[in-house]
Order: sequence, then C-alpha cells, then structure tokens
Amino acid sequence: MQVSRFLTSFHRLSTALPASTEKYYFETVKHDNRNEVVDFLNNNFRVEEPLSKAAGMTESDIQSCFDGVFERVLKNEVSILARSKQSDEIVGCMLNSVWKRNDPKKNEDEAEDFEFGGDRKGVMTIGEILNELHESFWKLRPDQHTVLHFEISSVNKNHQRQGLASKFMNWTEKKELLKSVEASSIVAEASSLANQILLSKRGYETVASTLLSSRIDVNGKQILVCDDGTDRVDLVFKELN
Repeated sequence: MQVSRFLTSFHRLSTALPASTEKYYFETVKHDNRNEVVDFLNNNFRVEEPLSKAAGMTESDIQSCFDGVFERVLKNEVSILARSKQSDEIVGCMLNSVWKRNDPKKNEDEAEDFEFGGDRKGVMTIGEILNELHESFWKLRPDQHTVLHFEISSVNKNHQRQGLASKFMNWTEKKELLKSVEASSIVAEASSLANQILLSKRGYETVASTLLSSRIDVNGKQILVCDDGTDRVDLVFKELN
C-alpha cells in the first residue's frame, strides 16, 4: 500500500477533528519540498524550539543538522506538512525517518546523527544531549529492530492550538503507515516541555532523560536555560501493535 493512500484516508479524519483544521490541507514531504520546508524550519523551529532558542541558534549553526535530518527523512515518504488553504504557505510539519538496528554503524570519521555548526558551547551541548540519547536506544530496548523516528515537529506560532500537532500524530501513528516501513513502534527525543506533555498524554513511555542542569560551564553555570519550563530532554517510546 502506498503512502499516498494513507494520506487520502487521513483527509477523511477531518470530520472527527476540530473544525479549525479545515483551514489547512496536508501533503507528504517529498524531495521537491526540501528547500521550502528548510525555510519554514529556519523561520519557526529554529527561533521557537526551547533548546534552539536558549542557545541562540543561527541558520549557520543549524544547517548541518537540517542536512542530516533531510538525508534520513527523504529515504521514505513518512513525513507530513500542513499548508494554509488561504495562502498555500507551510504552517507546520512533522518530519520522520525510519531507523533500523542493523543500519551500518558510523565510523570514527563520520558525523553524529545530530551535527551542528560552529563551536559555541550551547549549540554543541544540544548536539551532545541529542546524540547520547539517540545512541542509547538500542541498548535500552533490545527487543526493537525497526522504528519510526520523530525527527522534528513544528507549527507556526500563529497556527498553534488549531489541532495540527494532534493531526500530525494521528497520521504518523497509523498502523498501516508503520507496517509499510516494517516498523511497529515510534521513538523520539522530546526536547520541549510542551512536546513531552503531548507525547505522555498519547501513551509514550520515557525510557531515558538528560537534565539540562547536568550540563554546566567552567564557571558552574547551567549552559542551556529555557524560558518555557523545559528542564530536560526525554527519549520516549511507544509500541503500536
């Protein structure tokens, strides 16, 4: 079954979702969308995501991270974006990749999965936390072999509280979609308090956490201080049988 058929079925869910979502239409993310989605993320995710905001992430800092994310995401059509019916502009997206235990291991000369540019301590610390949690998953869940990985989820602040995040999740959690890539579960590094609350409500289990207070500079000060109450990054997991 093709992902386009999932999207058709997904549109049929609109009557069961808040009326506000009728202002939007949805597409799977493809190669042709890459530059447009990167622009959206630079103007939204980069400046609004709590860790990125705390680190003062620049476009140059985050470009290598986006490059790595899209290299993984575009291997399978399992990501979704939302557009405004009024303007056709992207107002939100959820980028996902397929992650397998037997994927070729990185050698010492290759970059980490989450690589950021520059040498500023805050930016480097974000990469360290994300990579440590990411790499710990297979040891923590030895029963898993193929998972869908939430890479990035972002909604423009003017379109939040409109049901878009839930609609993205409903589509991504469809068993038919997971089956199409031979995955039975989902894993994510939840880096914001809002996302952690949403995922917890949807039944995601926290399998590991890194407290931001554990990362301090040479003066003993916490490197990343978020203004929304985020105090940790969680590695979360949900199995969908």
